Amino acid sequence: MVDSKTFWDKMAPKYAESQMRSVEDYEHTLARTLSHLTPEMRVLEMGCGTGTTALRLAPHVKAFVGTDQSSEMIRIARDKAADEHSNLEFRVLGAAESAQLEEGFDVVMGFNLFHLVPDADAVLADIFKMLKPGGLMISKTPCLMDKAFGWKRFLVAGMLPILKRIGKAPDVGLWRIADVDRRIADAGFETLESGNFPAISRYVVARKI
Repeated sequence: MVDSKTFWDKMAPKYAESQMRSVEDYEHTLARTLSHLTPEMRVLEMGCGTGTTALRLAPHVKAFVGTDQSSEMIRIARDKAADEHSNLEFRVLGAAESAQLEEGFDVVMGFNLFHLVPDADAVLADIFKMLKPGGLMISKTPCLMDKAFGWKRFLVAGMLPILKRIGKAPDVGLWRIADVDRRIADAGFETLESGNFPAISRYVVARKI
């Protein structure tokens, strides 16, 4: 069994070279997210991985900070960015640490992240506190125990503990779509927009009220 940081450090090169499962869903996610961004915004993306999304979104805002617990992911992200965007910065920080930053962010993003965070409820509550009044939290979360995943959800539930034990999987929360909506509401947010693309991934744009 390996800790989460070690797992993602080891996975980083393979992750960087992997192909997206659905380019159409990814582009739709970006388009919906861009519709909520404005040029004067300061944005934080938690769990930014190798920086693919950060590089696409950074040109549309004033400042963009991408964080990830994996130093290898961040190294690759920095290599990809080079000097391309002067308003883009990558930092090695986990989700809990990132949620403690006090830098006046207008938007906090977490794509394919919160189901991997051990204390997601506490992190969501801290994001609520750190955001400016009226700030946005934009997330997308795989819901591996939702009925939309069909019979595969039972296979995943059975296999994950074994894969984790042999170092082939990180800690993964088995969420349902209703769990995502409830956790975000419990943190104090008002949902402005939501959708499922693909069917098992819950996309939510929520506002601090």
